[in-house]
Amino acid sequence: MLGAFLCGELSEIKLHQSEKVARCGAFFREIKSNTPEITTSTVYPFGFNASQKDAVNKALANKLSIIEGPPGTGKTQTILNIIANAVIRGESVAVVSSNNSATKNVLDKLKKYDVDFIAAYLGNKDNKKDFINSQQSLPDMKDWKLTSEVITLLQQQLKSRYIDLREKLVQQNDLSALKQELSVIQTEENHFLKYFDSFDARQWPQVAWALNTSQEALEMWLLCENEEMTQNKSLITFLKRIFEYLRFWNRRKPLIRKLLEQYSRDYLVALFQRRFYELKISELTSDMSKLTRELDSFDFNAKMSEFSEISAQLFKAKLAKKYTKKNRIPYELDDLWKNSEKFIDDYPVILSTTYSLRSSLNSRVMYDYVIIDESSQVDLCTGALALSCARKAVVVGDLKQLPNVVDSEASNITDNIFAEYDLAEVYRYKSHSLLSAITEMFPNAPNTLLREHYRCHPKIIEFCNKKFYDGQLIILTEHNTEREPLMVYKTVEGNHERNRINQRQIDIIRDEIIPQQKLNTEDGSLGIVTPYRNQTNALQNAFKGMSVKADTVDKFQGQENEVIILSTVDNDISEFTDNANRLNVAISRAIEQLIVVVNGSDTMKDTNIGDLVRYIEYNNFTVVDSKIRSVFDYLYRSYAQRRQKFLLKRKRISEYDSENLMYALITSVLKDKGLNNIEVAVHVPLKMIICDTSLMTLSEKQYAVNILTHVDFLIYDVIDKSPRLVVEVDGAIYHAEGTRQSERDAMKNEIFNKYGLPILRFRTDGSCERERLSEALDSIYSKSV
Repeated sequence: MLGAFLCGELSEIKLHQSEKVARCGAFFREIKSNTPEITTSTVYPFGFNASQKDAVNKALANKLSIIEGPPGTGKTQTILNIIANAVIRGESVAVVSSNNSATKNVLDKLKKYDVDFIAAYLGNKDNKKDFINSQQSLPDMKDWKLTSEVITLLQQQLKSRYIDLREKLVQQNDLSALKQELSVIQTEENHFLKYFDSFDARQWPQVAWALNTSQEALEMWLLCENEEMTQNKSLITFLKRIFEYLRFWNRRKPLIRKLLEQYSRDYLVALFQRRFYELKISELTSDMSKLTRELDSFDFNAKMSEFSEISAQLFKAKLAKKYTKKNRIPYELDDLWKNSEKFIDDYPVILSTTYSLRSSLNSRVMYDYVIIDESSQVDLCTGALALSCARKAVVVGDLKQLPNVVDSEASNITDNIFAEYDLAEVYRYKSHSLLSAITEMFPNAPNTLLREHYRCHPKIIEFCNKKFYDGQLIILTEHNTEREPLMVYKTVEGNHERNRINQRQIDIIRDEIIPQQKLNTEDGSLGIVTPYRNQTNALQNAFKGMSVKADTVDKFQGQENEVIILSTVDNDISEFTDNANRLNVAISRAIEQLIVVVNGSDTMKDTNIGDLVRYIEYNNFTVVDSKIRSVFDYLYRSYAQRRQKFLLKRKRISEYDSENLMYALITSVLKDKGLNNIEVAVHVPLKMIICDTSLMTLSEKQYAVNILTHVDFLIYDVIDKSPRLVVEVDGAIYHAEGTRQSERDAMKNEIFNKYGLPILRFRTDGSCERERLSEALDSIYSKSV
């Protein structure tokens, strides 16, 4: 089946050599009969945690292993440790992904530790030429050499230190779990206290103070809540069975009945609930303090650094022993395929895309390990192509993040192949990434979830943890920032999205969020993500010349920023925007702060984004109702009645409500400013404003003298009839970029620019018209004064 799959026309990969198919099929057959190998002593020069160590060991001991790496859990660190151990064993490693950025990240990390000389960044022709042209000599490794006695001593130290670290890693994770539980309980308590304050203030009964543990408070709460049920004899046996585990059932029952004679049941239940929260928080705080003291006395961070340093010494000693015995001879481009064996001995780590790995060196080269990173974005064809030259494979990715995108043409081609060859569903190209296919094909393959998270503020990643990862993540971030980690900005009600662009959300980001939250647009700390390419283009244009990264969520996968703004765009959240994987990626890009911009008129019921907004509200973070409005808001259906009422009291000068609204605004602003010598004319022909056409080009003259060419509004001085300002109302769709009307608009702008007459354009999907008009008039009036 796999052979038929690979020989199809799936992604324009032409695999005419049957050997490639056979080798890949043989690889899979070998996996199914695979037994783990016995590993030698493992080193971790790049640091590790509990799940990373598990992942490395499984990768080294099995023909195939899967590493699931949620955002910020150290996938690259895990890959680097696999590389180090493979190279120590004298084995070769190919690290591939569907794009160059993921593999380049591995190279950058190797460079940071001064061991990048073992790696060759190959793949396509340009990469290979760049590598050949930038070859460097070997570094000085004399300080890396160690005697066999020292190596033996370091290996013994490594083993003994790991025994200590193993226990402390468990304690570190336990401490994280306690912190997460405490955060949840404290948030619950905040909401509960609002309810508790609704009761009349009164003295607590002594029994509440006498409770020593949260368990006792919980038991009293349950006893109090269920006492009325014990009056029904038919329920007595049932209730006793439920509460037989309560050691003080018979002793407390009379007390509960006595309390119920003095206090209402609701009050007593609330009282014991409050006591439960107090005692539970105290217990969690005490447990956390105890673990913190133990970790501090152990000096965990220093011991982990020492362990990594010993590992690095052993790794570098192995490299020094190998490379100081020979001189590195520069390679020519032809050597990559002519002398592949020698090259790979010199450069045991090859970096490439999945598509280009086979052509990086001789096509017959087999790598001891092929590590496929970001495998949820790797398609089946190129993934299988990379696997065809692997003795062992490590598939790294996250099924909860975005998969590879398959266009309609490829979908049609592959569906036809399915119909013709009756392939198993796991090979369906359009609906399976390499990761999802491998996971389904080999359900018993060693699979490690990297659980420890190091990137996002705890409150940011906790949403992803609960929503997407079933609470399995261990959050180890400790962000001390003055920023609120989560915020929501809601636009005013209205249909602001047009053609996948929401100008109102862009205005809010530029004019409210950035200044109010004091965000830096010059240091690269701010990223803006959005589901749609059209909105991305509009954002990039709005922040042109600034160091603001704006892109689609799909393109942002694998990146991160201190602050992320999510522009949802939709008037009503669409299935595309609300896709769980897409939202997971968007949220987990934020390190310190995530700001979500949504439409104020969308209730967002039964949506993932709605869950996010409700999570932010529940955790008592700020939800801002935007003050940015537009005179054109009245055009939206939701404002229909208010628009009619508004226009009924004002002069109508046009068949278009947009122009009537603008006329009302202009007259209102002129009146407010007391500009009695300034008036506004409607639909004035351009040739009546500019009589002298000497500055115009031929095409501009033809356009200007046409009787149909006019301006929407002309603001002029009543004393000498001199024009002061042209105001145009641009329908968002009719005047969209690339239309014939937009070309006319550009010509009109150029004409007025030549004659020094300012023109102010207002789009019907824009905002802040009053402020912009007021500023323009102030500028004109101050100049005239």
